[in-house]
Amino acid sequence: MTAQTLTQHITAGRLDLTLTEGTERLDELLTFASRLNPRRGYLFVSRVLGKHVPVDPRKMDQVHAELAQKITLAGDSAYVVGMAETAVGLGAGVARHLGRLHCDCIYQHTTRFLVPKPWLRIREAHSHADTMHMAHLSQEAAAHVAKATDLVLVDDEISTGLTLAQLASELVGQEVLANITRLHIVSLVSWLTDDARARLLEALPGHLDVHFVQLMAGTFTFTPDPGYHAVLPADVDTDFCDVLIREHRSTSTMPLEQDGLFGKRMNHDADPLPEALQTRLEQCGDPATTGPVVIYGMGEFLDAPFRLALAMSHAGHDVRFQSSTRSPIAIGDGIASHLEIPALGQPEKRHFLYNADATRHPMAFEGVEAPRYSVALEDAHLAQPQQADTAHLPTETV
Repeated sequence: MTAQTLTQHITAGRLDLTLTEGTERLDELLTFASRLNPRRGYLFVSRVLGKHVPVDPRKMDQVHAELAQKITLAGDSAYVVGMAETAVGLGAGVARHLGRLHCDCIYQHTTRFLVPKPWLRIREAHSHADTMHMAHLSQEAAAHVAKATDLVLVDDEISTGLTLAQLASELVGQEVLANITRLHIVSLVSWLTDDARARLLEALPGHLDVHFVQLMAGTFTFTPDPGYHAVLPADVDTDFCDVLIREHRSTSTMPLEQDGLFGKRMNHDADPLPEALQTRLEQCGDPATTGPVVIYGMGEFLDAPFRLALAMSHAGHDVRFQSSTRSPIAIGDGIASHLEIPALGQPEKRHFLYNADATRHPMAFEGVEAPRYSVALEDAHLAQPQQADTAHLPTETV
């Protein structure tokens, strides 16, 4: 396929892109924005991830299935890890479809929630919140992982891959992963140069058979605008969240803890919604009278709200899905607007919701049995002008 070159100007500077795979999918998959982060000025905004842009959940499910179908396992089971926070939902979707295609799959995600005695800790150099860890697998999940020959690491995009190399090296050094022989590095978009790919492979354990899976690939260079000076907001959230380990927390398992934090089995079995989300689904009523809806996940609680949105879509509702984030992004380019909400467990800090469609009725879910946070997001959404002009939203493809 002939490479395609193009230039994209954003507030923070200029991106020069060379696309080598999936070149025809650029407008389907990406738009662009500028970070409020002095470590990295640019941002590739996914149109299909369900994070910074509202997306039809059927489109998201198609993307999850497409990536899963491109993965060739060495065995009949896999251990899939999604990278927090952006790829938590993407990883779960890929794992779900892998589990349906094969016999079994365990899904887990990295996290910035504090957990008792973390299993692993890694650093992500470019992030404003640069440390994340993993909880120990549950006994049931660990028993399945011990049989797996395939490790699948999922991120929304890859630039250097060094964070994934760090995580893969830590994981395959664990006794429970002794049978892993093949590593799959899965992303929506890969920006690995030949040199970066060589450095990534050199950083990985030598016995691994490494496969790369993506929908689009290329390389880019970024030229900063000398007049753009990114400063992190004073109330940005860079800390771990402690709501799961607080002394007076609920004794029941929270929805967030059921969605891959300690490992979740994905196969042909039904994947029921948490009770609160199932109740909301049953209360949705007739699609002809409900009107347009947007389902909001919050932070790392993505997969269950996404499954609710998908179920509503299959039932005939006009629904979109997206989620809040801790990442501060400049207004402009692919980011038309933002809502500010209290950070989970740290109400003095801020999280954000971008490109909200004010013409839709919001249903938000925080996953930690603290409904004041989901109510705050719904209230912020409803406080937007009721006759919002949706022409400013990035165009979505279905």
